[in-house]
Amino acid sequence: MNKKLPIISFIIIGLTITYLISRLKGQLYEAKWNNKSTLAITINGEISTTFPTTAAYETSVECTTGTGKVEWNGSKWILTTSGITKGNTKCNATFVTAAPAPDGWYSAGSGTLLASLRDNNELKTPLTTPGKEVSAHTKDDVESETASVDTTEQAYYITYGTGWEANGTKFNLIGAAVTSGTYPNSYSSLVGKYLVSDYIPRTGSSTAGTMKTTTNLSSVYYVVSATSSSFTYKQITSNKNTTEALLASTEDDYGTSYYFRGAVKNNYVQFANKCWRIVRIVGDVSVKLVLHNDNTSKAANPCSSANNSEDAAFARYSGTTYRSAFNTNYNDNAYVGFMYGQVGASDYASTHANTNKSDSLKNLEKWYTKNLALYESKLADTIWCNDKSTVSGGLGKGTNVTNYAAYKRINGGSPSLICPNDNNGGKLSKFTVDDTKNGNGNLTYKIGLLTADEIAFAGSVYNTYNLSTYLRENTGTKWSWSLSPSSMTGNYAFVWEVGRGYLGGSYVYSDVEGFRPAISLISSTKVSSGSGTSADPYIVSI
Repeated sequence: MNKKLPIISFIIIGLTITYLISRLKGQLYEAKWNNKSTLAITINGEISTTFPTTAAYETSVECTTGTGKVEWNGSKWILTTSGITKGNTKCNATFVTAAPAPDGWYSAGSGTLLASLRDNNELKTPLTTPGKEVSAHTKDDVESETASVDTTEQAYYITYGTGWEANGTKFNLIGAAVTSGTYPNSYSSLVGKYLVSDYIPRTGSSTAGTMKTTTNLSSVYYVVSATSSSFTYKQITSNKNTTEALLASTEDDYGTSYYFRGAVKNNYVQFANKCWRIVRIVGDVSVKLVLHNDNTSKAANPCSSANNSEDAAFARYSGTTYRSAFNTNYNDNAYVGFMYGQVGASDYASTHANTNKSDSLKNLEKWYTKNLALYESKLADTIWCNDKSTVSGGLGKGTNVTNYAAYKRINGGSPSLICPNDNNGGKLSKFTVDDTKNGNGNLTYKIGLLTADEIAFAGSVYNTYNLSTYLRENTGTKWSWSLSPSSMTGNYAFVWEVGRGYLGGSYVYSDVEGFRPAISLISSTKVSSGSGTSADPYIVSI
């Protein structure tokens, strides 16, 4: 339906357009109203007195003098004008919901990171079910590991197979047999074979001819090489025997999110003198990244595989220190919080009020001020979900035994990128800086951690290792914290963690875990070059 546009008066940052011509020409500024200049706004043909609140629009601005445009800065639309020569100017700003491209992407401006991602990726359906199966891979995708064989274990006869076959989501060995000699007399014959475990007492027996179970296995172990006292292997955890390295979609708090899953090799980004991996395009069209290499050595290309190490992905928030407790205290439901309230409180709201900063947040803030403060304008104010909602009647207060919602989702194989409201219907869990429409506005800086759900969508799964997911690279055998509460057992608070692609819960006071900071770049972020590989990462224009 066509409507005649009314004249809407406005002022820009409290100044007239005439003043802006001389003082602020070409700069970004928000539109506000007065009676000296005029602006008309339509959203999908309907008259409006405000700009839209999401980025999913194509825009145009026409002015009676000069030119104008509106751009999304990651949290709101900003009006820019130039060449205006009169003090009384009329502009028409038009917003039309962006038509998705054939692959479901919103149009992205030329030279942006979003445009590069759209052009270099095809939207696909996952080969495996996030949360229920590990991401599909072949043995060539998997990093090698080494197991030692001590003197006692060298007396074992080893069960092996010449290959494997799928049994539902499990494995059966084929050509199963037992070595005719003990390990030191047969290790060379095991190269190229498959074992049922990397631990000799589970894959062998001290009695000749005794075979271990070779069916319905959760994983198998391919022997790459062996010596009389050790063997190198690859743990195969998916029986699809194909590589899953793709971009898929699901819903989040803002709309449709596009996430990377599996053994992805084209999601490297160089930003703020560090290397990052793209986790997903958020529904607000920001791009969420997680640290891949803190680059303390100041390498020219921190994404290069030449700079990989087993702990490079963790933030050094104090000198060389990267390990930290999530919260040093643990004997209250409050301590599952990124921020938390009153310890020993008799109600849920007081327990989870965002009044105290956790150790994890304090240390992330230390790292942020050293490394990202200069780049704040590039960061989007998106939701960081510390899901404090409870399930199964848990009260979430004091030492009450409580399971939090992520406990049920991850254990049940049903991850979600939608952050629930808290038990009282509020936003205690939805951490933002300035955005109080979608979040709680309780953070100081635009930084967080990945949720257990995001880690599951990337390829990890509860109680199973996945050594081929892209999040595994540069972490070795080390563990890192997620942002997701797990449970309170009555004595100990637990938060989800990940290590070697394995999702599990950990005591919040444990200090063997590291932090992998996560940030979101605004949708207008430009890149100067790159194809997204480790040798040729997307380089963010500063």
